Amino acid sequence: MNQFSYLKERVSILDVVGEYTTLKKAGTYWKGHCPFHSEKTASFTVSPHKEIFYCFGCHVGGDAISFIAKVEHCSASEAVQHLAERYNITLPTEFHQELPKQDKKHYYEICEFLALWCHGQLKRSPAGLHYLLKRGFTKDSMQLFTLGYLPGGYQRIKELITAAQKQNILVKDLIEFGFVQEGKTVLYSSFEERIIFPIKDHLGRFCGFGGRIFKPDDERPKYYNSRENPFFSKGALLFGFDRAKKSMQQTELAFLVEGYVDCIAMVQHGFTNTIATLGTACTPEHLKLLSRYIKKLFVVYDGDKAGRDAIIRLTSLCWQANLELSVVQLPEHEDPASLLTKEKDLTPYLHEAQDIFVFFIKNISEGFSEKPMAEKIATTKKLLATINTVTDTIAQDLLLQRASKVLSIPFETLKHELEKLKNTKSGSTLTKEHESAPLTQKATTLKTSPSSISEHKLEKALFSAIINNIELIKEPNIQVLLEHLPSPWHDILIKLRNLKQETPSLSFIDFFDILDSCEREFLSKCLLEYEGEFEPAMIEALILQLQRNHWKTIVNSFKKQLDTAKKRGDHVKEQQLLHDFLALKKKLLTINLP
Repeated sequence: MNQFSYLKERVSILDVVGEYTTLKKAGTYWKGHCPFHSEKTASFTVSPHKEIFYCFGCHVGGDAISFIAKVEHCSASEAVQHLAERYNITLPTEFHQELPKQDKKHYYEICEFLALWCHGQLKRSPAGLHYLLKRGFTKDSMQLFTLGYLPGGYQRIKELITAAQKQNILVKDLIEFGFVQEGKTVLYSSFEERIIFPIKDHLGRFCGFGGRIFKPDDERPKYYNSRENPFFSKGALLFGFDRAKKSMQQTELAFLVEGYVDCIAMVQHGFTNTIATLGTACTPEHLKLLSRYIKKLFVVYDGDKAGRDAIIRLTSLCWQANLELSVVQLPEHEDPASLLTKEKDLTPYLHEAQDIFVFFIKNISEGFSEKPMAEKIATTKKLLATINTVTDTIAQDLLLQRASKVLSIPFETLKHELEKLKNTKSGSTLTKEHESAPLTQKATTLKTSPSSISEHKLEKALFSAIINNIELIKEPNIQVLLEHLPSPWHDILIKLRNLKQETPSLSFIDFFDILDSCEREFLSKCLLEYEGEFEPAMIEALILQLQRNHWKTIVNSFKKQLDTAKKRGDHVKEQQLLHDFLALKKKLLTINLP
């Protein structure tokens, strides 16, 4: 047993995948939306019995290890370490040499230390506590989000460094990841004299920080965030996501706000499924992440022009993810935190939420009739370009009808211009789709011709039956399969036969681990298409059907072997060949061989 098998026996693939997408039971499988590509119909399938997954949309498959390796962009060994840490599994000492360097783990440990140290400093800061309480933050919220404060001055930085060294964290570590900077003569931090908002990843690991000024005479930029590094990407992380995702999965909706303060205010008022971007615009990666957990997203941005412009920019992205977006319009000069402080409730505004495309058309066409002709044309083209991102043709027509009414432009004219736009982009779209095909899919195609997959339904069903029930394997059956099954079935069965001979009590997990990545994906697809219980009699019947389909090949092979035996004067071999041939023919006649 290796580290992969050891770990998979102790971790359920349903638990692992469930951290990234919502799964629902469907017969013997569990299904959900694929975490690796955007889709409207759930095609991501998990088998808890075989501990494998496969997406019939993007053709990615494998086990819990390969799932984590792909979703976390890491190696298989790093995925093992990730899962061992996540589920508190101690790997036996003989596997330790297989583990990668601890850089990633050490980074998270540094961030956790900093978050807790700054949280302790906040408790001892009357000014910091007064500011947060004045803004409406409760002490429970400060604890829940581990809010902190970094005191200013070289002496306090020295205290931080001394405390870090006691946790085996060196000064160079703090400098390397940007929390502390080197001045000409002393060390300092851009987070000094700021309220600290620790940021966690989807697994709840501290991975970065946001700092906000709060003193009246502080003229620095309002917010300062950790700099980007391999473990911290603002375009992929959402503040509060680790805490909100359970509520998101239960309700299948979420609220997206623009900042840390708004997010915490929303949570305090009962909107526990609220997340925030990290001082950046919402990205396709954000929407893709959210689409794994929810079906509907309420965008609750500030009521000023900047907030409206951010929503308009978001409109062109929203159809890249399988999400329904609605806009909650707040009064001008209000944000979620300030409004909740005054009115205590967002419910009236939620009832007035608009579909994001309706909001887009309404705002982009504001004052349209008074605009110069050039601006009218530019506005119309911008609107059509956005509507072109909608994949549903009925939805496109409904939006065109609304745009026609608002802009006073005939529907047919807008429809014609949209078709022209589609035709112009169709060539480049095909090229992009080809270039963006998953590498795993390309690799599988190289090993397996499309015709061999589509034309050999019986072969695939028989192969899947054997793999699903490896305890029923018999050598004569394997030999028949090896004679008539093409690659990659043939190649996988050879590995299975060889390993089965070495280990009679072979388990599926152990067998799966010896395959390469392409074979794992192919095997996952086959098994999830045909998984089920097969009696020995059913496998025998399928093998007879396979031999019937290859009868001409069998006859030709028999003739060649018989001729060889005659030339050698091997009468015993001749008799054995005739006996086996006639016995097989008799069996095949029982299934109506023509």
